[in-house]
Amino acid sequence: MVLQTLIKSLDARVAGDSDIEVSGIAYDSRSVRPGFIFAAIPGEHVDGHSFIGRAVEAGASCVLAERETENTAATQVIVKDIRAALSKVSALFYGEPSKRLTLVGVTGTNGKTTTTYLLESIFKAANLNPGVIGTVNYRYNGATFEAPHTTPQAPDLQRLLKDMADAGVTHAIMEASSHALEQKRAGDCAFKVGIFTNLTLDHLDYHKTMDEYFNAKAILFGLVKDNSGRTVVNIDDAWGVKLKEMYPASITVSLEKGADVYPSKYALKDGMTEAVVRTPSGDVNISSHLVGEYNLQNILTAVAASYALGIEGAKISGGISSLARVPGRLEKIEALGARPFRAYVDYAHTSDALERALNALRPVSTGRIITVFGCGGNRDRTKRPKMGGIAARLSDVTIITSDNPRDEDPIEIIKEIEAGIEGTARKKADEPLAGHCYTVIPDRTEAIWKAVSEASAGDTILVAGKGHEDYQIVKGKKSRFSDFEVLRSAIDGSGKAGRLRSNGH
Repeated sequence: MVLQTLIKSLDARVAGDSDIEVSGIAYDSRSVRPGFIFAAIPGEHVDGHSFIGRAVEAGASCVLAERETENTAATQVIVKDIRAALSKVSALFYGEPSKRLTLVGVTGTNGKTTTTYLLESIFKAANLNPGVIGTVNYRYNGATFEAPHTTPQAPDLQRLLKDMADAGVTHAIMEASSHALEQKRAGDCAFKVGIFTNLTLDHLDYHKTMDEYFNAKAILFGLVKDNSGRTVVNIDDAWGVKLKEMYPASITVSLEKGADVYPSKYALKDGMTEAVVRTPSGDVNISSHLVGEYNLQNILTAVAASYALGIEGAKISGGISSLARVPGRLEKIEALGARPFRAYVDYAHTSDALERALNALRPVSTGRIITVFGCGGNRDRTKRPKMGGIAARLSDVTIITSDNPRDEDPIEIIKEIEAGIEGTARKKADEPLAGHCYTVIPDRTEAIWKAVSEASAGDTILVAGKGHEDYQIVKGKKSRFSDFEVLRSAIDGSGKAGRLRSNGH
């Protein structure tokens, strides 16, 4: 494609020949090939402008940047906002693929992944062909791809949408992270439906305040409005109420009567959620393997989005009931034998998500709740003491361990978690964990094994924070680590837990 065509809508200053062919787009100089545009994005740690020379040496014929570089052979397109420009150029280069799809965006602190899985299952039940872009992976037509980012960078996102459209995907469901929305990665996507699940404490290392965090999430609804789409908002959340005020035409969901979509009755049973959901087009009977009120809220948002797209109730019901599991979201492993107990793996890595998970497990637990969790390094530190307090308050036994410490000292992270714990006895790691107590075991494998060794018949273990992840990052090194695999080993190897039964694993 000719460069002039790609940049015609940009407010840009061009230095060099704009009548050149562009063969690709890269924002990493190592990915540049001859004829590529290189986008010099200023990052958190490095500035892409520093790699312009390397990109040109690799064959970049054009540089998209916010300031001009001297002595370069490539054409330079200078813009004020490179991220916005990159979004436009990427969409045009790949033929604006989102316009060939029914694109649904899901944003919020918690529940995004579960909502995308619910919608995927509903769309399949309605004989549609869905694709998903999210935290766990990117997938369509039976193919699955690793997800380096919840929401890809603009060139990667537009290429993926094009691949989906070319492969016959009809409906694409995208988790829209606050980082991606603020960085305009999805700024030129034609969203038909936007969903807001909730907003709770997270990412304040990046957004600084909750208002800034909210404003980033709200960008999605602006994009939907620009494309004359429909928006869905959970008004059980205070920030959702604020968003409804900003976008009054939104379809509202709530656990209480008065919203556009709500359960006229529901029951949270052991391993199941049963509900009759009222919508403007009639009732939808729900029987779901997902448990807890927060998952019912996720179900409501999926029902509302499906209603907005005109999907009939029977298809919605069938899709929800056929979803057996969401990877790393309260996934259950049962230990059978002399001391039967249950273990759950959950992605809960915020204070709100941890509280929701524990509140969901308490009604279905006949014995103690033993929680194993840590907090990630190089991330929002304000949530650490809050998570410590919640775990200690809602669990009988808490084992504080490492998550992904990244570049931080795991012991210092643990100290910040402990600062939020009050009125709970601290035990040594090598002594029995009797009564209401907590202990510290920095090694995550040892912490999980300790939880399994302590479990008695009827107890429930929650291993929280990493969910579907199969790695751990320590001092910049990424090593394989799976909470599921460690749990399996601990249960099988304990000599007491007996046989293992896992739903979907």
